[in-house]
Amino acid sequence: MKIRKTNQVFTPSKPSTLIFVERDRKINNQLVDALNTPGKQIVVFGHSGCGKTTLVLNKLNQTYENYIITRCMKGMTFENVILDGFDQLDNFYEESSSSKGLKINPKITLQYNELKSSISLFEINKSKTKNNISVLPPQLTPQRLGHFFGESNSCWVLEDFHKIIGENKTKIAQLMKVFMDMSINYDELKIIAIGAVSTARQVVEYDNELSGRVSEIKVPIMDNDEIEKIINKGEKLLNIHFSKDTKEKIIKYSCGSPTICHQICLNICFNELVYQTSNKKIFFDTTHLDLALEKYLEEKTDTLTSTFDKAVKTSNGSTLNLPKEIIKQALNLKKDFFSFDDLTISKLIRENSVKSEKIINELCTLKRGEFFTYDVNSNKYRFNNLFLKNFAFLTFKDEKDELDVEPKRKDFKVIERLLNIIENDINEDYEFYIENL
Repeated sequence: MKIRKTNQVFTPSKPSTLIFVERDRKINNQLVDALNTPGKQIVVFGHSGCGKTTLVLNKLNQTYENYIITRCMKGMTFENVILDGFDQLDNFYEESSSSKGLKINPKITLQYNELKSSISLFEINKSKTKNNISVLPPQLTPQRLGHFFGESNSCWVLEDFHKIIGENKTKIAQLMKVFMDMSINYDELKIIAIGAVSTARQVVEYDNELSGRVSEIKVPIMDNDEIEKIINKGEKLLNIHFSKDTKEKIIKYSCGSPTICHQICLNICFNELVYQTSNKKIFFDTTHLDLALEKYLEEKTDTLTSTFDKAVKTSNGSTLNLPKEIIKQALNLKKDFFSFDDLTISKLIRENSVKSEKIINELCTLKRGEFFTYDVNSNKYRFNNLFLKNFAFLTFKDEKDELDVEPKRKDFKVIERLLNIIENDINEDYEFYIENL
């Protein structure tokens, strides 16, 4: 049996390769068809942790010769993105690239190296003048960058593109148009923008010229069978076995998020010092799962707090907290999935229906921490994960009577109480605690 490192099998913090699970055939076909269509630009979007980057990179490995990834961060400008892409092309244009079997036109290689030297001088001169304004050297145009990408048979992946804001996002949409037009000479040339938002238009603000030339691919959360395949593949590679109850609970707690599934499985293995493929089969039960969940919650308590606060935030001086009311009523329904109409049992939501409907959709976006997810097929909502759901339950239960003040959290053992409520599927009487808030 081949020895695999546990942290290379279960990978919550990076795209999975060893236990990659193929997604729904429709999504796979849409992505592969777009990758194989010259000039077709691609926007991949969906909730955080649903496996967007994993899907894209695995399909690129199956269909593309080369690709470059620019990881977008808050504050990055159009110029920053262009320079990052240019810098990463250096791996293809260095002299040793010929030994790797990559043949690039020597004339283009010379142009690249000359421009690289010019950019270095440009940056030195800019630093001497203490000019912090982001500008590109005149020679580095989008068309020139497209030629360099095209000659290296590379496509360009812009990960976390939703972090780019304002006119910078619009400029990169225009860059997509340049790459699209240049595909007549370079079949492989394209940009793939990956963003964690609810619509493709929020990822890339492109104009009508790109209409019909951009493939918009929404990656949904995984279904239970897909999450189970992750666990099964991990078991086989590491020679471990999760009991039936343990596996069912991992699937349940993951709430369709491969990231959460990977983290729980990794915690179970690390807690038992399983750092690589075992010589003898190792068995895990729900006792091991409880410890893994405790570790997960210890690491995520601050994140849960931050997400909750972002979700219920209102403008200064506001006495009406509709986000909080929506979350409370969602808890009170005691349903896995619910519609907006289900929430109108609340008089407050019913009397502010237009604003409430806008807010519940915001609760599905990064603006409010992706507290909910929305299923377009059923037109229903659900909590993003059970940990958020139970954290909200505990927070509301410990609040003062005033509903429009910030939560006053008492000192309680959040780990033990969260685990207890998760274990008992939140059997407490919601109506009782909501009436007594």
